[in-house]
Amino acid sequence: MVSVIIPTYNSKHFLTETVNSVLSQTYSSIEIIIINDGSTDDTEVLFPNFQKQGVTCHTQKNQGASAARNFGLSIAKGDYIQFLDADDILHPEKIETQVKAMEKQDADLSFTFWGNFSKNPTLAESSPFNQKGINYNEISDGKSVLLSFGMNNWVIITVAWLVRKDLIQKAGYWNEYISNNDDGEYFARILMWARKVVPLEKELAYYRLSGSQTLSSVNSIEKAVSALNSWKLIHALLLNSKDENLLAMPKRGFFVTYLMPKKLQNSMTILMFRLTLTSGNYFECLNT
Repeated sequence: MVSVIIPTYNSKHFLTETVNSVLSQTYSSIEIIIINDGSTDDTEVLFPNFQKQGVTCHTQKNQGASAARNFGLSIAKGDYIQFLDADDILHPEKIETQVKAMEKQDADLSFTFWGNFSKNPTLAESSPFNQKGINYNEISDGKSVLLSFGMNNWVIITVAWLVRKDLIQKAGYWNEYISNNDDGEYFARILMWARKVVPLEKELAYYRLSGSQTLSSVNSIEKAVSALNSWKLIHALLLNSKDENLLAMPKRGFFVTYLMPKKLQNSMTILMFRLTLTSGNYFECLNT
């Protein structure tokens, strides 16, 4: 069985489309778990119709995306886990294709290509994933993916992954103290433990570029600093691997986060962020 965990916060106008993309999967052994993270847009009015279709729906007080996903994990019954944000879409064949490939190769992790879209993933407006210069035949285990992230400057988004639950049991649950780049920190741990990764060079997932109010948007100094802290955790994790080449990933992450204040749109806020950055010695890892 595959458990699809959908955390949602004020995404009512996207949620039905997202759930329908799971109900339309060609793979039949699926459970859908929706965790409403204290939404204020009447998300719960959708629940009766979802429940009639076998969807499990829960509401918790607002605690963030990671806490919502962790609650979903705590009740999930599947051998595989698909994390799905409330405004993203799955191709009808995504789960079946990944499960078959993972079973054939005895893998504990898989990712697919994806398309970026604003309104309809089936239209020409969908911008496909196109990362040049990557030899996917060189990807074998999780560390090879982490190395490629650092050396080739790319990432894999949450919706593209399918994870065996026994791998999650090794890597642990989501860090609920991180409000930004929580997925980066989480999947760094997943990849450190992954013994076999199957890349599928097919566009089987769709990431919405202009979604609703998100659970992890960067709109404050606190969240920007949280992103920096996530990279510190990733750096510490990879430092334990004794492979210095893996450290290219968090070093790039620190640099990108340093540029993040452009999104804060306020000169005083940017100055405060820079002061926080330097006083916190966040760049010590760059000398490692």
